Amino acid sequence: MRSSLSGVALAILFLPVSLSASEPKYTDARSDGLLGPIRSVSTREERAQIEWHQPDGPSVALPAWCQECEYDLDGNRIRTGQIIDGEFRGDVIRLLRDNTGKVIEKIAENYQGEMYRREVIGPYGITEQDGFENGKQISRSLWFYDGNGHVSEYRNYDRDGVIVGSSFSTIDASDNFKEEWDSGPNGSFSLHFVQNNDPKTDTFTFTNFNENGSIKVTFTTVGTKVISYWQEPSEPHVFGSNFSMDPVGKTWESYSCHSDGSCDHVISNFLDEARRHVSRIEWRDAAGVLKLSGDYEYELDQFGNWTKRTVWVWSPEIGNRKLYETDYRTLTYWRASGGSKGDQ
Repeated sequence: MRSSLSGVALAILFLPVSLSASEPKYTDARSDGLLGPIRSVSTREERAQIEWHQPDGPSVALPAWCQECEYDLDGNRIRTGQIIDGEFRGDVIRLLRDNTGKVIEKIAENYQGEMYRREVIGPYGITEQDGFENGKQISRSLWFYDGNGHVSEYRNYDRDGVIVGSSFSTIDASDNFKEEWDSGPNGSFSLHFVQNNDPKTDTFTFTNFNENGSIKVTFTTVGTKVISYWQEPSEPHVFGSNFSMDPVGKTWESYSCHSDGSCDHVISNFLDEARRHVSRIEWRDAAGVLKLSGDYEYELDQFGNWTKRTVWVWSPEIGNRKLYETDYRTLTYWRASGGSKGDQ
């Protein structure tokens, strides 16, 4: 088990905690789950009329990403949003390149042409991000990297240039995330966690600490199994309550744990080992009883991107599985010469 809890937790304090190995960097299009020389995606959703709502906990009805997206020839996202009342509402992203063609700056504008974000891209990734409102700068974030290209420090500033958040992290030469300290305004404590991986025994341990050094949550896994889990009973969920294991073949397992030491188990199955299209998600309680499931069916084009997706859900309350949603996508592709290819 190797860790990729490598983003700055201060900036991404959402769950789950990912325990999977560091993944290769992809283009925006690849990160959106798209293959081939994709130029644009337009998605239409049809929600079925059933009395069912996703309960709190792991989701089995995953949304269709990219309502309206466009990409350049290199797979960079240059437009993203949705159509409302027949008009596009979203972001347009302008790219600035150096003399070698490498993107070094991204400027995001809303549909009215107002700049609200500027990003500077370095050799390892984003290094600066400025936020704007009504033409005035309201925030700034900085990222710093170690010699291996891992984020080692993050700072967030308000409109007056005062630091309102910072993070320091350590990642070893084998890409194992080891430790992170996060602070809030005036240097106040925000988060401190450590994690360790033993590849010989495939054992992984994670511990999230309180400000006074006492343990807030800790767990140990071997392979894809949770060996132990403990957390303070004062909070129902804390950073580290939810985590995902390394994927194995066509399967990806996750856990959602509770203060009594029990863990719900989520098993996601995919069409192939590339794990681009989920085929079934099961949510089982600590005793292995099925609580919720979602099934997915697809129609794929020649590049392996889906053009139609059907989502079915099941829970004890609705009995037999029910149709939840049908999604349709229109995709266009770039030709090798740079021209566009017809709709797919």
